[in-house]
Amino acid sequence: MKFSLARPALAFAVLATLAACGGGGKATFPINVTVSNLQYTGLVLSTNGQDLAVNPPATAGQDVVLTFPNQIEYGQIYEVTPKGATISNHTYLGGSQPKHQTCSPNLFPAYGTAGQLAKIDIRYLCSINTYQLTGTVKGLTGTGLVLANGSTTSTIAVSPALDANQKPTGADVTLTMNPVPYNTTYGVTVLTQPTNPAQTCKVTGGANGTGGGTMDDAAEAAGGVKDLLVTCVNN
Repeated sequence: MKFSLARPALAFAVLATLAACGGGGKATFPINVTVSNLQYTGLVLSTNGQDLAVNPPATAGQDVVLTFPNQIEYGQIYEVTPKGATISNHTYLGGSQPKHQTCSPNLFPAYGTAGQLAKIDIRYLCSINTYQLTGTVKGLTGTGLVLANGSTTSTIAVSPALDANQKPTGADVTLTMNPVPYNTTYGVTVLTQPTNPAQTCKVTGGANGTGGGTMDDAAEAAGGVKDLLVTCVNN
């Protein structure tokens, strides 16, 4: 007798739960979003015909936690992407990204089917965009030239161009330093001068004309700093 009374009570509880989740006898699920390291405006996430504008937190460094306005029903497919992004195998390119940053899914997939998990929790991580720091080395015939970027303490060894007999030609050499994040200063200097033969190399170009500057809006618009010039002469 106790068992027969328990079954109707259990069925009623299940129906009540389903109704509370959205009615119609079908469970519904909110789509929760957590965005980390968001520093600039412009991020808009989208899924199932809904858009969600995500703004930086009032306190820098905190996560932004939001929920899409409408819940989705059990069995519905969702995929949370930057609005307008190009989707290729669940990789999202472009779309409504924040200024100077790129945000991508973090830790867990941003897609699935409602009901696979007890909750839909999407996590995005935003990183500051980086830009190239490039230029040309002229007149290099010696070996051992090492350049450094003061903003990152990274170093780059540069070898001279060689002819078919492995002899230095002094021809131009393309210079590529490590990328620099937006709004970060850079300052390329000669850490070690070349020897054999001994040469003196000097860095020019960049925003301040001496190999330094800031990866600012102008540099971002240009796709990086491309006018570094290292000129080497024999001692």
